[in-house]
Amino acid sequence: MCDHHLSRRDFIKLGAMTLGGIALAGCRGNQIVQMTATPAPAATGLPAPTLAPAATGLPAPALAPGVTADTIFVNGKVITLDVSDSIAQAIAIRDGLVLRTGTTDAIRALAGANTKVIDLRGKTLTPGIIDTHNHLSVLGLTGPLYIDINPPAVRTLADLQAKLAEAIARKQKGEWVIAQGFISFEGRNPEKRDIDSVSPNNPVMLINQGGHVGTVNSYALKLANVTTSTPNPKFGMFGRDTKGEPNGVLINHSAMDIFRKLWADLVTPQIYEAAITSPQSKFAAVGVTTFCDNNARGLDRMKAYFDAGRNHKMTIRGAIMNTIEYYPELAGRAEAVKAMQYEDDYMRFRGYKFLLDGAAAAMHTNEPHKGMAWDIATWDARQLNDAVKTLHALGYQCSFHVIGDASVDMALDAIEGAQKANPRADARHRIEHAVLNTDKALKRTKELGVIVSTQPQGIRLLGDYFREILGEERAKRIIPTRTWLDLGVPLCLSSDSPTMPWYQPQVTLAGALARVTASNQVLAPDQCLTFKEAIRAHTVTSAYALFQEKVKGSLEPGKMADLIVWTEDPYALAWQQLYNTTIDLTMVGGKTVYQT
Repeated sequence: MCDHHLSRRDFIKLGAMTLGGIALAGCRGNQIVQMTATPAPAATGLPAPTLAPAATGLPAPALAPGVTADTIFVNGKVITLDVSDSIAQAIAIRDGLVLRTGTTDAIRALAGANTKVIDLRGKTLTPGIIDTHNHLSVLGLTGPLYIDINPPAVRTLADLQAKLAEAIARKQKGEWVIAQGFISFEGRNPEKRDIDSVSPNNPVMLINQGGHVGTVNSYALKLANVTTSTPNPKFGMFGRDTKGEPNGVLINHSAMDIFRKLWADLVTPQIYEAAITSPQSKFAAVGVTTFCDNNARGLDRMKAYFDAGRNHKMTIRGAIMNTIEYYPELAGRAEAVKAMQYEDDYMRFRGYKFLLDGAAAAMHTNEPHKGMAWDIATWDARQLNDAVKTLHALGYQCSFHVIGDASVDMALDAIEGAQKANPRADARHRIEHAVLNTDKALKRTKELGVIVSTQPQGIRLLGDYFREILGEERAKRIIPTRTWLDLGVPLCLSSDSPTMPWYQPQVTLAGALARVTASNQVLAPDQCLTFKEAIRAHTVTSAYALFQEKVKGSLEPGKMADLIVWTEDPYALAWQQLYNTTIDLTMVGGKTVYQT
């Protein structure tokens, strides 16, 4: 293979030979790999894109004579997701970047003596999935630090008690036991009375799947000196029995942090490193090539991420946002993060995150709901406005956890105030989840240029619960994906793993297509997306949300060769099939990071 290093900049410097006219010699000895062909799935009525010979967006720069590819994929359906939604038969990769897309014959012409040739045998190849909202390090802490109490392994209180007893048997008296992943038991949160019997000599803390509700036992309450006379923390709440005694339930981070501080020293740098490196293979195996952990709390976790980049521990690409949980943390935070910051193509710092309410049961709404609490905001509005103005003026992107419509309004007010004080044409601030919105807020989201990163698969998990606590009419308004698209709001799809139990983007995409609850009710079918719309939200728009749309998200010459090969054609699958489909190959920067 000729040694022509080809960077993105080199694309505009190459000679005047066009792809269609290239005829290269020396193609013997190619390494040819064939993908295993699978039968085409039955037609489902979903629109399938029309095959086009090559991308039809901006013309690709001409290639110099002798330029060959490192790897080519041929005889497939290459979904470029360029501006024209072009579909090619083949793609060529060089130096980690897309060299060309086009017909199989045209791309074969770019094969040199050492080019690896992969025969797709009709399979579908798309850009890699960009997951703009997840908590990769928390997923990685499950096992090394957190006991896994996710369903289906732990479904009942008896299951929970058995799991805790097993863990406590390996501990010394007085050692903390921390577990993560419960949803509910018998329709309620577990209380201290449910776990005291198996943990008389150890403090125990349970963290629910959403991460905004917890439970501690009596031993832990005593350690923290939380009693009947202890007032609720600001922005949070202690669950109490009919006599006012704490029942062990913790609502929102301000209540949970009282206990987290007592075991914070258990999270060593070594555990953090493993928590960041180990989940990457899981993400790669399901087609995720870029993730954004937008709730990296504390400077120690930020340092762990930067060190992972600095020490070349990243096999997929990462972006991180630092959470400012409380107003006093703002002072000096930007300077501290900047002092430790490291960036390359595999690790980027993206901005700051604010949590404005709790999870579904404690979503901050304009009108009451039937969950645990409806009127608790987790930030003071004036302090939030000041913090956002400060970070916005420094040029940072801000992201806001918002579940209820009142918290959405708070976020939009803060963004609008920051823009009025210091107008920025391309701030790209984000609201995360945005489950419930008023009509006015939906329009303001568009007017303010705000990006939405949401999780329609949450309807499968919590749709019936939202119907219960909000009522049918308000529940029909949750996660209005179609309305956002119709308004022109930049829409990203994301996993929110492990807050949602699925890190697989296939589940997210299926959720966007179907909006089916656990009881198999379709919630607001008029808000369903097509697969074409959903995958664009999980790739192209997600790259935009990370300020990287010029280098990733679609398969165009000069962009990163981050791509996946699907086992089945996802465009032809019903949502139930899409939910369970798999990936044959994942490539990041031209390197295979997963293959069946």
